[in-house]
Amino acid sequence: MKKVIRYGIVGIGGMGANHANLFLKNKIDNACLSSICDTNLSYSKNFPEIPFYTKTLDFFNNQKIDVAIIATPHGSHTNLAMEALENNIHVIIEKPLAVTTKQCREFIEFSKNHDAKFGIMLNQRTNPAFIKLNQMIKNNELGKIHRYQWTITDWFRTNFYYNISDWRATWKGEGGGVLMNQSIHQLDLCQWLFGMPKSVMTDMRLGHFHNIEVEDEVTSILKYQNGLKGIFTTTTGEAPGVNRLEIASDYGLVIYEDNCLTWKKLKETTTSYIKNSKTLFKKPSFEILKFDFPHEDDQHIEHKRILQNFTNFILGKEELYVHGDQGINSVELINAMILSGLNKREIELPLNEEEYENKLKKMIGNF
Repeated sequence: MKKVIRYGIVGIGGMGANHANLFLKNKIDNACLSSICDTNLSYSKNFPEIPFYTKTLDFFNNQKIDVAIIATPHGSHTNLAMEALENNIHVIIEKPLAVTTKQCREFIEFSKNHDAKFGIMLNQRTNPAFIKLNQMIKNNELGKIHRYQWTITDWFRTNFYYNISDWRATWKGEGGGVLMNQSIHQLDLCQWLFGMPKSVMTDMRLGHFHNIEVEDEVTSILKYQNGLKGIFTTTTGEAPGVNRLEIASDYGLVIYEDNCLTWKKLKETTTSYIKNSKTLFKKPSFEILKFDFPHEDDQHIEHKRILQNFTNFILGKEELYVHGDQGINSVELINAMILSGLNKREIELPLNEEEYENKLKKMIGNF
């Protein structure tokens, strides 16, 4: 008899509803939606065939769940995930893992004492373009990387978006703004592709475009131990916006934009050419390589890939694309950027977790 992994979802008002529909439309092989939990009972009318709970105690004890998806406001992620693990239920946590590295670390340590596994919805790593880029870097095809610049400004949001949920765009409810909610995906990719920096220096503005208390415009400089520098720019107040990554390396320039990789590949490394060329202004010759990837009409295709992968992982068919404990790295970058922007100074990594905890408490107390 074919094994079917039974999923339950905690928090069905936002992204949880999208996950639910993937199961209800049979988009995930060998998986089904077996129960839902949300404090708002009115959501139950949208899922009349699915057992609905308003208390997590009843939900986790219903013996109908193999995997719980946590899709609640950020601050509750790890507490609910702990409750699941204690009931020997596997967990997928919507990003972020938690709002501070201290909370992430405490949960990761907690998880080590339980047999059930956890993953995290950092779904951009399933994008074929970034998988290709990761392979190119790991295979040293680009040679030494000198700099990267990621401009991710197509996360446009309106005041209406922020006003529909009282926890959104608040220090207490969300732990940050564009960094914690939207650009965490690209920051996860930054650490996946380039590793963790040794320091960050951030210029950011709170509520610059919107009537919110958290950051909605950010530019950070990331410095690495090997001399690599990154510039990361993001906002929710710019339209039409752009999602463009440039990587300058010894073997030329790689550009990611519109789900396409363009590599202006040098015939000779810049290091060698600078050292050996007898010309004044001539640049090394290059060829242009293009890697196009299929356009996906389904905006939730990457969520689907994570859910399918986790299902296959539980069935023993695949390794995890994103191990849950890797969720701490993007949170550490966000915490460091926010601390740098608020205190207007360069922040060294690893982050001083207690300093950030105290700063966040102060920001919560100010509003």
